[in-house]
Amino acid sequence: MLKINGKEYDLKFGYTFADRLTKDYSTDEAEGFRRLIGQIVDGDPKALVAGYRFALDVPTKSLPSAREVAEALEADGIFAKGDEAFKDLFKEMQKCGFFKMNLNFYLSSVKSQVKSAKEALSAITNKDDKQAAQVSLKQAEAMEKEMKDRLKKLEA
Repeated sequence: MLKINGKEYDLKFGYTFADRLTKDYSTDEAEGFRRLIGQIVDGDPKALVAGYRFALDVPTKSLPSAREVAEALEADGIFAKGDEAFKDLFKEMQKCGFFKMNLNFYLSSVKSQVKSAKEALSAITNKDDKQAAQVSLKQAEAMEKEMKDRLKKLEA
């Protein structure tokens, strides 16, 4: 529950939350869900604002502004919690089955990138191309490991 401008709001991290992220939080570089998860694991305070805002159980047209949500989070002492604020948000998100499914889908796509990079590497015969593919594979593996490690910290 989050109190904004004197009104209390329930939080729901289900389909509507995911839909809002896709429609309103996506950029040319990242789909909204992936962007939010990335910001949470990176410790970006804007992720707290977006996460709570898009989870508010109100019609989308009635969503309070990001500024109003940030002010409410500040008043509740959420930002003062530091890393615990991200853990708390992530734990709330994980209570929702739809969120868990979405997270698993995201993680499987990261794994798929590693698999694709391995397959591409095995098919390359040109030495220069092979070297570039090895770099791509190492980057994909590092990204997968880092994501898993950071998610474990959030779950601790």
